[in-house]
Amino acid sequence: MIIKRLLVLKSIVIHSVTISYTLLIGVLSLIRLPVVPKLNTGYDDKIAHFIIYALFCLTWFISLYVLKKKASLLIASLLAIGFGTVIEILQSIVSIYRTTEILDIVANCLGVLTMTLFIYTKKELIVKKL
Repeated sequence: MIIKRLLVLKSIVIHSVTISYTLLIGVLSLIRLPVVPKLNTGYDDKIAHFIIYALFCLTWFISLYVLKKKASLLIASLLAIGFGTVIEILQSIVSIYRTTEILDIVANCLGVLTMTLFIYTKKELIVKKL
């Protein structure tokens, strides 16, 4: 009984983190950010997109896997690419501070595809901890 409750609690935490992260990305992508950390690489924005959407893919994969969804990796990957593309397009439509950049979409997709490949090759290690 206790183990079952712990599993339910764990599932709730995983899904809450996934939804919160998704909402955070959506909000931060559409508002004006007064201060953005810089690495001074010249590609800081693209690096951020890569990492943010790689983590987006990972969080959604874990959530879907916990729900025992078949093709959870494919769904998470397509969801991440779709969400990133829609958010990027919305930046030009609903925000006066942001614009759509094709290279941001490319960075998002590369982050997602890299994480997809990583999950695909290390899936047993990742899900073992769940």
